[in-house]
Amino acid sequence: MSSKKLFNFVGRLATVMLLAAGIVSHAQAAGSEHAQIEIFEETESIVPLGSLDSLRADHDIIYAGIHVEKVYSLSLTSKTFSADGFVWLEWSSATQAHMEEHGIRPIELIRLVNRIETWDSTFEVATDAPERLSAGRYYQRYRFSSRFLDDANNLQRHPFATLELPLIVEIAHGSMSNKYRSTLLIPHHRQNGFLGLAGNLSGYRLNSVTFEPFLHHYASRFGTWYAPTMAQVRLKIQYAADIRSAFIGRVLPLLVVLSVVLLSPSLAGSMGNLRLAIPSTALLTMVFLQQAYHERLPPMPYLTFLDKMFACSYIIALGLFILFTWGTNVYFKAPDGEKEAAMRRIDRVDVVFQFSSIIFLLVVAVVAWF
Repeated sequence: MSSKKLFNFVGRLATVMLLAAGIVSHAQAAGSEHAQIEIFEETESIVPLGSLDSLRADHDIIYAGIHVEKVYSLSLTSKTFSADGFVWLEWSSATQAHMEEHGIRPIELIRLVNRIETWDSTFEVATDAPERLSAGRYYQRYRFSSRFLDDANNLQRHPFATLELPLIVEIAHGSMSNKYRSTLLIPHHRQNGFLGLAGNLSGYRLNSVTFEPFLHHYASRFGTWYAPTMAQVRLKIQYAADIRSAFIGRVLPLLVVLSVVLLSPSLAGSMGNLRLAIPSTALLTMVFLQQAYHERLPPMPYLTFLDKMFACSYIIALGLFILFTWGTNVYFKAPDGEKEAAMRRIDRVDVVFQFSSIIFLLVVAVVAWF
């Protein structure tokens, strides 16, 4: 075969390979897009339960109550807290017959959704069998002591943010939620208290407690033909930060350092070396203060109120360092007969910078808060 024919053959082979690669790539992209549509066809959601008047008459209703004895070991870094207490349920004889038919034990009826570290926690029935009440109803109490996950808090106003600690109870058995049967969890009408004497949280004050019913629509069908919708009730304990301790512990150190920075322009313009040392030292101090502040917080995709105050302080300190550098150069480069006039000029600029920085700090604080 001549070199010309060989060259033509190789060129045609390369063209065919490129076309084949393009077809395969297009098919893979189409298949990937189709697979993505298949995967995300259904979305998971949690919606509040509507009024009982709007529900179907064939719904089974289980009344639920909860009492938290103590809340402790809050960790903002890991977004967890610990709680001990009781949950109780009351259900009808029809629900009891369904449980007996499907072999559902009371401990299998519900689960604590946001419970973690099950190896070191307790969730058990208080009595071996449910207690039979009047009118054929049944009552069961549960004890729990566990660590819970709390990943929905907004810390944008930290250290003055409010915390909402949830305890979520959900129907666990699949036969209680399918096409032919739907069981709802409703707050018990005789619920008269949610927190015990140890319900307070160190460093925070109790704001409010709510206990509300929800429906959890799952996105997955779990290998079956029906995506379940499980009823749940959520106890939300809202705590507000103690303003005095948060201000003294977090904000006051930054304000002290920033006050030293803002007072430094009051030094005479001729003291260039001393003036330059203050903002550079303050910058390092603020960096360490912010690092210590973030050691107790989780990674966040947004800036907190105090982060924005730190950013404002950095800008002021850096601007002051630039101002002092300019002033030092102006003073030492001025002729001996003009140094007094140069110092008066530097002092005027310093005063303007001081007032501008204070206004800038107040504007940033207001915007960061709202």
